Parts: sequence; C-alpha cells; structure tokens
Amino acid sequence: MEKNLTLIGEKSFNIPPEKTILQASLDEGVPFRYECGAKARCSTCRILVEEGAENLSPMTLGERHLRSQINLSENVRLACQTYVKKGTVKVRRIMKDKTDYELYIRKSNGEPASMGKELQLCLFFLDMRNFTRFMELHLAFDAIHLIRKLFNSFERIINKYNGKIIETAGDGLYAAFGFKEQPIEAANNAVKSGFEIIEKLKELNQDYFNKHFGEFIQIGIGIHYGKVATGDIMLEGRKHKLVMGYPVNIAARIQELTKKYKNNFIISDKVFILLQSPPKSEQNTEIIRGTGERINIHVIGEDYKQPLTS
Repeated sequence: MEKNLTLIGEKSFNIPPEKTILQASLDEGVPFRYECGAKARCSTCRILVEEGAENLSPMTLGERHLRSQINLSENVRLACQTYVKKGTVKVRRIMKDKTDYELYIRKSNGEPASMGKELQLCLFFLDMRNFTRFMELHLAFDAIHLIRKLFNSFERIINKYNGKIIETAGDGLYAAFGFKEQPIEAANNAVKSGFEIIEKLKELNQDYFNKHFGEFIQIGIGIHYGKVATGDIMLEGRKHKLVMGYPVNIAARIQELTKKYKNNFIISDKVFILLQSPPKSEQNTEIIRGTGERINIHVIGEDYKQPLTS
C-alpha cells in the first residue's frame, strides 16, 4: 500500500492527520532543521511540494505572516505548519545537509551559531541633508573624505552607547540599539547618541567643514522601537549583522519626516515613552508613507539653519 507522505530521495511513511510533516518526520528519524522550535519564524524546515499540494492543510496564520516577510514560492511550505489532510503527498526537504546549512549557520569553535532570533531593538536612521550640493561643488576625493570623517565620528558615538551600525548607504546609515540592553536602556542610549552626534556635528561644522571647505553639513535622525529579526551572514569572508522587519521601515520613514518638519531629530512615541528624562518635544500624528499606518511622533531636535538641498 502506498504511503501517504514521501520525502523524495529519503523515506516514505504514513503520517497521521494530527501531526505536522515536521513532527511525523522527526518521529521517523528524518533530520529536519527547525531552529525556531517549530514556531514558523525561521523557515529552516521549508519543503518543496512536488505532488499533492491540494492534499495539504491551508497555511496557518504563522506561515502566512512569515511569507509576508520573506519571498517563498507557492510550492514551498513550512513543514512545522503543514499537515497531510488526505491522499498522498510528495515533497523534498530543501535544507538537507551541511552544505545547505552554511547559508544560515556559521561555526565558531566547532559550535553552530544561532540562525537568527527576534529582538526588540531601537532602530536609528541618519541621513545627510545637503550632500548632493557638496558632491556637485567638490572633488570626489573631498566627498569621500568628508563621509569618512563624519562616519568615523558617528560610529565612535554610537559604539559608546552600545549601538551597532548595521548598514551604510551613500550619505546615510542606520544603527540598532538593544542587542544586550533592556528596552529602557536601549531607547535612552539611542536618543543620547543622537543628541551627541548633533553636538559633534556642530563642532565639525565650526572647526573643520566651514574652515576647510566653506560648507555647513546638516543631518536628519529618526528613531523607532519594535520587534525585528536579527542574525548574521558572511560577506567577503566577514560576519555581517542583519536586522530586518517592519519597524526598520518605520524608522526610515520617521527619519524622512525631518525634512517635512525642518527639524533634525524625530522619534516615535514608542521610543519617547521609554525615556527616563524625556526632552522637550512637539508631538504630532503622521500617516507613514507606504504603509498607511498612523503613528505618534515627537519632534525633539533643532530647526535646520540653512535650506535643505537633499
């Protein structure tokens, strides 16, 4: 009699309707990966459905949520969320051996590293406001030199407050706070670093950029707080931190609002309520571009001294 589940190239067996493909496969000794504990968060148990997709259970809320975060084709399901409801099904395990695992797992002293986890972090976005004009008026060497000087100063301040720069893109960067701290400490550190960066930029403008280039550099900072996915990947032989999720997009949009409000520092209400000594602020409600979400923001910085050019 034909078994109702076939893991192509591995094993065929009968799976009871009350067990997920992951549960039944583990019972049969199939070495599935499921780093998140079968909670539909890591996708390491993903399977390719080759026959009988119509015989599988509908996607759970957890599986649909994960698919909204990562790009999975229609014939890929999560074994931890999928049941065989009738008939026969043939699937392939996508991550089958160590050559597949190295895309997600890094070894350190012989031990596998975490494949990723969810954290509540403060997301810190910074962007320069008049850099396009600077590029038009100065040599490429000068532009790169300016970015190096700025980012070197900003990184020292961010590191001082236990933050970590995640990415840089041209004349902007984003960092995260809270990898080891509790939410209140992370929020306070992120805001303190923002104010210190603004003060450092005043010093650089007065003592360096105006003196040597005749320029006045302005920035915009936006901070938001929320649950994100974080982990490591290897790029060019070096470990690179990833921080992804909806709150990252919100933080970026808040930073863009500094142009609208002509003020160099804006934070979300989720950050503001965590501050132990909240600064004076102007509170407003904004509909975030691209999401339609309405959030409360606090304008806490200084008005721009010169017209914005980028």
